[in-house]
Amino acid sequence: MAPTTNRPLCHPASAIADAALQALQHLPRRTTTTASNTSAPQATDTTKGVAGEPAPGSREALAALAELGIAPPAAAGAPLGPDDQRFSPIAIGHLTHRLVEVKLLLDQLGAEQKELHETLRLAHLRGDLRHLLPPGGEGGYQLPGGVQLHRRAGRRQWQYSPEVQELEAQLKAQQVYEQTNGQAVWSLGAAFWELRFPKG
Repeated sequence: MAPTTNRPLCHPASAIADAALQALQHLPRRTTTTASNTSAPQATDTTKGVAGEPAPGSREALAALAELGIAPPAAAGAPLGPDDQRFSPIAIGHLTHRLVEVKLLLDQLGAEQKELHETLRLAHLRGDLRHLLPPGGEGGYQLPGGVQLHRRAGRRQWQYSPEVQELEAQLKAQQVYEQTNGQAVWSLGAAFWELRFPKG
């Protein structure tokens, strides 16, 4: 069985993450503005809050931050002062860069895990594992460090009669009907981040 080699992360998103990190590192620091008779225009935050989550900078968001012991950012035009370093431009740049790296790594590891499972399945069917690995408990194989490798049976996949399939279709139609007319009650789970890579 050929040894698995570590494949380098090659993806356009890596270049995007590097560019974002460099841009964030060169963000200008805000400085105190001199007072005048006319009020300085406030920066408009066009970011909308996700449904079920408070909008950034809103009273609810500030209350949530206060519960976690996190101070809100300084007011517009005020010097930043001793900010929380977790939210500095450099820290946010590294955070987003690492998020892209982790996503790409998870995708790579998922594909590699599938490949390893398939190769082990074939080696198991040929009987190679029986000769190359010491036996473990419950018919498995013993690996270094006390780890045991077990071959588990696949999960049951049910196929139902046409009558049951018809009942399932009717139930789904009833669910859609109640969702449409407001009878069904829904709730939102926690918001989450999603990475979208460029196509092509």
